[in-house]
Amino acid sequence: MNTQQPVAQPPGRRPRRGLFLAALLALLGVLGLARMGAAEQIDAKPTPPPGAERTPSPYAALVPSDEELAAMPPGIDRYLAAHTLPASAFQPANLVDSTKTASQDLVMPGGLFDYTITVRNTGEFDIPAEVTDTLPNQVNYIESECLAFITDQCEFSGGVMTWRGTVPEGGQATITISVQLKTNAAGGAMVVNTAHIESVEQNFDRSATITVDEAESSPLSLLPFTVYGLAPEPGPVTLSVSQPNSANAWVLTWTESVGAHGYEIQEAQEADFSDAVTVRVGPTTSQAVSKSPSPFNVYYYRVRSRVGDLAGPWSNVGQVIGGYRDDFDNPNTGWTMRRSTYLEEVKGFYENGRYVMQIIDRFDWGIVSPLQPAPRVPYAIDFEMRTISQIYAHSAGGVFGGDWTGQTCPPGTSFDEWYKHSACFNHFYNTNMIYNDSNPNRVVLQLLFERVDRLEWCQGCGGSPMKRVGDTSDLQNLKNINPFEWNHYRIEVRQDGIKLYAGLPGQPLTLQYEYDDTRWVNSPYFGLFASTDIIDNLTWRFEYVQVMPLD
Repeated sequence: MNTQQPVAQPPGRRPRRGLFLAALLALLGVLGLARMGAAEQIDAKPTPPPGAERTPSPYAALVPSDEELAAMPPGIDRYLAAHTLPASAFQPANLVDSTKTASQDLVMPGGLFDYTITVRNTGEFDIPAEVTDTLPNQVNYIESECLAFITDQCEFSGGVMTWRGTVPEGGQATITISVQLKTNAAGGAMVVNTAHIESVEQNFDRSATITVDEAESSPLSLLPFTVYGLAPEPGPVTLSVSQPNSANAWVLTWTESVGAHGYEIQEAQEADFSDAVTVRVGPTTSQAVSKSPSPFNVYYYRVRSRVGDLAGPWSNVGQVIGGYRDDFDNPNTGWTMRRSTYLEEVKGFYENGRYVMQIIDRFDWGIVSPLQPAPRVPYAIDFEMRTISQIYAHSAGGVFGGDWTGQTCPPGTSFDEWYKHSACFNHFYNTNMIYNDSNPNRVVLQLLFERVDRLEWCQGCGGSPMKRVGDTSDLQNLKNINPFEWNHYRIEVRQDGIKLYAGLPGQPLTLQYEYDDTRWVNSPYFGLFASTDIIDNLTWRFEYVQVMPLD
């Protein structure tokens, strides 16, 4: 691992490159910069929108010297040293300190108590995990609660409590299950409840045991008490929503309200239904919905019954995440920088129906995203992109499997808020396509597939101060594409694997790479990525991004 200083620079000032860098630039200019000049004549680099003047970065003095630059390894080794840290430098995720307890050791028949499962992560990586707990026959389920950094599922069904989510490094997830001991439980019996905890790296059980207290006899006999009454008209209904299919269509179904003349459906894109559109339907209990993919792909639904002019209570709320597509014609669809290594030097902006990522300085990188979720797995991400700078180790790609806490991301514009926040994209997959013209007779785009499990601010590690930590593939040349022009990329995300395809626009796509570690596929946030090596002034353009359900 390289141990030199990072290279952030203050706005409006370029560091003195020195004799070594001048010589390096001259050499690479033969291979790449001359081609960049030709590219500019065809498709000139854009000028980003003006931004507010900022105080120079407190990290601006960390520009490496010529000697430090000379000591960095060449080619892809230099890129890896500048942008990544080995996972072996950190303690792996570890859940073995997880526990399961019961709120009481001795419980009377008919008594209420809680089971608490605490999933603790003592390692230095976030980890997705799943907890399943089949309740014993001697108890009745009452309710449950899941408290976690990220919860993808928290439900009780068919006698099994299931939680699925992410346990952060040094943190925990807590699942509380409230139950009632059945009245016919035998006195003195021991009731054992076992929870199964599983991650991509560990698999084990934790149990809790209670003892049934001896019930005291009583001469008093209670008769069941029943309240009889008339159900209100119109009555309540319960809503279910299906997952969208590959045509971006789904179905709403609801329970019948006896005697209802019809039903009202509300569809909204705000969770509080402030923008709801109401549709009235007849005495049916289902409604098919079909949408074109949109930059705003989250929909909320509720239903109520009607009898004449009277309306019943609104049902539960159902959420659907549909297909996504942005052609970048509307500059208000939410794409902006979510992660970057330098506030002023890494830019993302809309331009004439395309999205542009531009990096002004060396060793910087960034992620832009609309923070809209992908549909349920399996889904496919399609996008087209083209490099304008055409310089060695300028790279870009699609990002997916990202997390988001729901907070503003980034949370502010101070330097530490910008660099070091944990609000989103703390982990993700990155299809990093690197432009390589080191052989002028065969210019290629090479894939460096990255599974990023954490980001580490490492101010003294050389290159970029924000390092990506996880797993990286060997470099692979992309087939059947043109490194100088637009190319179509497709990422298929499934529960059992990830596939990357690429090809020329409008032509059949070629399978380029497969990856089978799917630990982050249920984190739904996606975006675009770009990064530089030692040579600055990167520009990539993106034609569109589409994210659609598969199957």
